[in-house]
Amino acid sequence: MDIKIDISNTTLTTDRLILRPWCVTDLDDLYEYASVPGVGEMAGWKHHESKEASAQILKRFIEKKEVFAVTDRETGKAIGSLGLHYSWANDDEQFASLRQREIGYVLSKAYWGRD
Repeated sequence: MDIKIDISNTTLTTDRLILRPWCVTDLDDLYEYASVPGVGEMAGWKHHESKEASAQILKRFIEKKEVFAVTDRETGKAIGSLGLHYSWANDDEQFASLRQREIGYVLSKAYWGRD
């Protein structure tokens, strides 16, 4: 069994970041960090080889309403994503009644290692 997630009206703010729903205007930012070799691979997916690939992912993010854009609070630039994804455990009889989600995230290489 799956849990319905809808982050479309949710914004989370920290001192340095804003997590918010993705917008079509985020395409250039998404492609900028997702096309860097090693970034997607750290999260389990291949880096984007074209802006069209990023556009397809962005469309899915917006439609599914399960993934936040991680944005730099100072600049407003999208620098990563944080998603609440379907868990493999939902398909395992032992855990199916728990209705779980997994957290997945990726961050622009330019922001790695910051305090």
